[in-house]
Amino acid sequence: MIENIKVFAADIDMTLSAKGDPLSEANVEAFRIMREHGILLGLATGREMNQRLFNQAKEWNLDYQFDFLIGMNGGQVWDRFHEDRWEMELMKQEAMMEILTYLKPVIDQYEVSVNAEGGGNNYAMNIKNELIQSMIRRGFRFDDCTGDLETFCSKPCFKMLFRTTADVEMIIRKMVAEKFADRFQCIGTFPGTVEVMEKGIDKGSGLKRFCDRNGLDIKESIAFGDNENDNSLLIASGWGVCLKNGSDGTKAIADDITELECLEGGVGQYLIDHYFKPKGWM
Repeated sequence: MIENIKVFAADIDMTLSAKGDPLSEANVEAFRIMREHGILLGLATGREMNQRLFNQAKEWNLDYQFDFLIGMNGGQVWDRFHEDRWEMELMKQEAMMEILTYLKPVIDQYEVSVNAEGGGNNYAMNIKNELIQSMIRRGFRFDDCTGDLETFCSKPCFKMLFRTTADVEMIIRKMVAEKFADRFQCIGTFPGTVEVMEKGIDKGSGLKRFCDRNGLDIKESIAFGDNENDNSLLIASGWGVCLKNGSDGTKAIADDITELECLEGGVGQYLIDHYFKPKGWM
């Protein structure tokens, strides 16, 4: 554990809470203690930085805003100390079409759910299962473009998400790596879900961008995550912690693993036991 934490960053889904669920009491208490001691609090998520993400603190019944937000797996960075926010460039329509045309045989054969995110692009194909649940949680509808690549690719986006089985995910990963490894990356968020986006963008680079812009030492940060898209965040921070319910790959690169799972308040309880109590903050 690092001696002095100045910055806290954490993934949301299955790290701080399950999708749509409230924060645990341990996490709420940990946030309160960190705020009292001047630690900057931030979220680092694969979600787009929209009003819903800005309202996340309110949804959790917190009476304050987070100090910074990292969206789109590092493709968007906002902090309360500056009026503007940084965003990566959108993926061009030509690149989207090239990727989807190449993957179309797999998408069609296995009815892979695909959706675009960012840039106001809400197009999707094979809307079912998790995409339907996502619409319910987010309160909007995807525009169905199943079988219509031209419409799907008519607007640029930050990334494309593929939702399928774990076996088909590996096929998609292999195909993208073989043809586009110099330009695009695959990032896993949940088993069977993989995102394709520009190389060089990740949560770790987002945290570094925030720290550099505000004169902070990234090695005085602590980060929590549970899956592959959190790996860069945990590696870049001074101390990276994987949740007990996290993936084996993320546990392997983490500095430590929580004793409790996400739904048990693993993040907050870890901070209480390993940092607050030794500091005499409780």
